[in-house]
Amino acid sequence: MNYNKLFVIKCLVILFSVFLASCDGDRVEEAGEKVFYDLKGFTEAQITLLDSLKPQVYKTVSMGTEQNVVRSEDVNWEKELGLFVQADINKPAFKQSYSIARPDSSTFVYTSKEGDRLPVRELKIVIDTVGNLSSAEAYVKSENKLYVSEKHITLSVKNNRIQQYRIVGFQQLIMMDKKPFSINATISN
Repeated sequence: MNYNKLFVIKCLVILFSVFLASCDGDRVEEAGEKVFYDLKGFTEAQITLLDSLKPQVYKTVSMGTEQNVVRSEDVNWEKELGLFVQADINKPAFKQSYSIARPDSSTFVYTSKEGDRLPVRELKIVIDTVGNLSSAEAYVKSENKLYVSEKHITLSVKNNRIQQYRIVGFQQLIMMDKKPFSINATISN
């Protein structure tokens, strides 16, 4: 009788171990898999590069009717390019949520499927002849009962470095007027 209990316990331990090992393998495989272009990875690498180079930035910021021109080398790149990191659609839950169109050999257009109310409604990636990012555009929308926010964000890249970025959009609180804004920035080499 003792021998049977010991045998059953050993079998259960082995089955449990196999179950745990198989779960871990799936998680690692999903984490490393990129279904769509890795805009987040590209942008994070650019943030690190720009932090080290400290290039001059010429930026025009508009809020409503007010406009401000800024020229600076002291830029918080993580904050400045944060929207491009947030435009990441490479999340396991989003794997089936975007359709992919290829208008030409260098362009990928990822569009959220009908009914999916994801913040990134569309992401357009253009690559150069060697497969490096040339430009990225995203249309981001978030809304709830209190507000609506829309942003059209654009990156222009040359020689694997961001040259320009643009953010245009608006925010509107319920029963208030739209507050349009735009940021146009050029990074010097």
